[in-house]
Amino acid sequence: MKYILLGCIFLMCNCAGIQRNKIEYIIYGTYAGECIEHCATMYKLENNTLFVDTIDSYFKKKSNGLQFSNDTLGGVALEQAQLVKKQIPGLLLRSGSKVFGSPDNHDQGGVYVELKSGTVIKKFQLDTDVQQIPAELREFAMLVMKTTGMAN
Repeated sequence: MKYILLGCIFLMCNCAGIQRNKIEYIIYGTYAGECIEHCATMYKLENNTLFVDTIDSYFKKKSNGLQFSNDTLGGVALEQAQLVKKQIPGLLLRSGSKVFGSPDNHDQGGVYVELKSGTVIKKFQLDTDVQQIPAELREFAMLVMKTTGMAN
């Protein structure tokens, strides 16, 4: 009985992990709750196609989910999105959905990342004050901020 229980726990822990090469899509971007216009910049990379959310649907996602236009981006934007996907830290691949730091808690905004692989969808929020998140996530958060224009 003890071994069955340990086996179940091991299997449950492995389910949280996602392999980078099996990611079906990544949604990433930045948001700021205290702003007037265009308060969230979100991108979705799926099957080497890059979609952009042009209607700030991040703040409406509780009811409708993120909405991406049929317009796609290529060139530099697509290259940046592919780089973001390649740079996903192992901590996000291994972890379940989680908030790191206190994103947008004191008007500093936040970074949003969503990963899908099979039936597993993970959602993360990262503080833009990178000193408040684990060291393993800092360069990735800064890359997302730079990609979305939040950081120079």
